[in-house]
Amino acid sequence: MENEAQVFDINGVKFALGLFWQPLGGSASAERKKEIRALAEELSYDLVVIRHGSTHCAGFAKTKKISYGTFSAAAIVSKSLELEYQAKEFVFVAPLGDGRWMYFAQRDGVILPDGDMCFASEDAARSQLMEHMNIGEWANIFAPAVWGIKGAIDKSFSELVPRKRNGRIKSHGWWRLLPVQRSKAAISMYSKKIAGICFGLIIIGGALWYLRQWNAENDAREALKASIQSSQSSQVQPEHPWKSMPLAVDFMHACMEMINQQTLFPGNWGISTVECSGENVKISWAPKTGGWIKHLSEILPEASIAQDGSSASVTANIKKLRTGFDEIVLKENDRLVNMYSAAQSFGVKFTVAPSVQAASLPGQGPSVQPDYRQITWKAENVAFPDAVLAALDGPGFRLQKMLATWANGQFIWMMEGSQYVQP
Repeated sequence: MENEAQVFDINGVKFALGLFWQPLGGSASAERKKEIRALAEELSYDLVVIRHGSTHCAGFAKTKKISYGTFSAAAIVSKSLELEYQAKEFVFVAPLGDGRWMYFAQRDGVILPDGDMCFASEDAARSQLMEHMNIGEWANIFAPAVWGIKGAIDKSFSELVPRKRNGRIKSHGWWRLLPVQRSKAAISMYSKKIAGICFGLIIIGGALWYLRQWNAENDAREALKASIQSSQSSQVQPEHPWKSMPLAVDFMHACMEMINQQTLFPGNWGISTVECSGENVKISWAPKTGGWIKHLSEILPEASIAQDGSSASVTANIKKLRTGFDEIVLKENDRLVNMYSAAQSFGVKFTVAPSVQAASLPGQGPSVQPDYRQITWKAENVAFPDAVLAALDGPGFRLQKMLATWANGQFIWMMEGSQYVQP
């Protein structure tokens, strides 16, 4: 699967694939603009296209991958299928003609965070469709007839692109990827033109001076390089903190294993919370109507009773877990995109605190700047911790706390921990 944004061409018109889509919560235009700017800044995007509907959503890209003004293929497909088939929920798969395949997925009028993709082969696109069909039902499926999918409609992208009477593509402004900060983009455009003129004048005037200074500066650079190498050889890089922590999945399984060994429903006492942190699992109860302390003590003699008798708890140690896994961590933006996408696909509330650069530590010589940053994350309203954690997991991802409450016959979890990333 290709997650990077890509471009294809029809009759000289460029279309973009692989945008990162997010639903917008604001009901007013000003609120949505504020939300778009916040998301773009957090995830380092500078281009956006908005798909208007009952629920608005925004697709993001970067200018280093996509040019300003390129049309969003996903936005066009979403609007055209809505007009022709009243489709609010669909999967659309079609070949591009150069070996690549476009793939779009939408639910409730919102293009999914991982619903705008480009695949390098037909097999990869078909495999993704099978995976989506296994996860749940889809009201509409648009796929090649030769795949033999019951009820599927065979449609090409070209059929969905609006055209004028002469056959030329009829463009609409809202399809275009535009700068998140419009005013900044305009200033940048004129600044580049002025800078280009100035740069040419500076080169002409400074070429002779540069030639005279080059030899002297080159000697200075070599001396500085030798000095830096000598300094670095005397420094010791601090130990990566994630090496001393167990893997997130190991920590969760150890917690669940210990919880399953406990008596969770002792008579007329109801579970208040289950907490797993550090090396312990703590289970707390509150009495229901007719809940007797004596009865609880007979079932759980190891339970600690609060002084006012209003609660009780049991604490147990989880097994010692393996550590020492020194993974190569990823860039901050890449991990944020992956984690937010995973959380949203499960309907989980996911938040992170701004990344923090660890303090410099003294080595054998000058202070050493750590080669990582730390992000604190939290996932709430988690009904299926196994699946959610597997989707969030990645290099440098660590789970440090799990807290559950009992509601409507099941545990609802809050999980929090750290994600380490490249600085």
